[in-house]
Amino acid sequence: MASSYTEHYRLNQWEAEDPVRRVDFNEDNAQIDAALKDVADGLSEEVSARMSAVAALNAAVARRGNCQIETSAYTGDGEQFRTISFPAVPKLIILIANQRLALIAQDNSVNFYINNGLSFNTVITSWNGSQLTFSVNGPVHYLNTAGWAYTVIAFYDMS
Repeated sequence: MASSYTEHYRLNQWEAEDPVRRVDFNEDNAQIDAALKDVADGLSEEVSARMSAVAALNAAVARRGNCQIETSAYTGDGEQFRTISFPAVPKLIILIANQRLALIAQDNSVNFYINNGLSFNTVITSWNGSQLTFSVNGPVHYLNTAGWAYTVIAFYDMS
């Protein structure tokens, strides 16, 4: 029998003088098997939920018929200017990070919302072909905060 156990799953840890028993290995293997099964079940549920969400979004877009949606991501670097490249100029861009949301229209109008409902229209944007550059001065530094993960959703007119 083991004289000590691992911290998280209480698996057997033997010292040199401890007697080794087959039942201890079987118990450890059963615990490991159950833990791996829980992880696999959780991943399977998450993948299934995401696939359902994508299928629902694809179905909604197909019904509309005049819009293409693409997603991408970037990690903020804290710099004043940020450039994002697109395959074409989108009609609308949504940037999301840490409960912040910015809507950028093709005409460069911007609405920026913070999670408490405040709205700003102070983002300076410019296009160079299909590259969007924006300045992140003032309260809109939330659009390029160092280390934040940003989701970019672009809507293209397909009509």
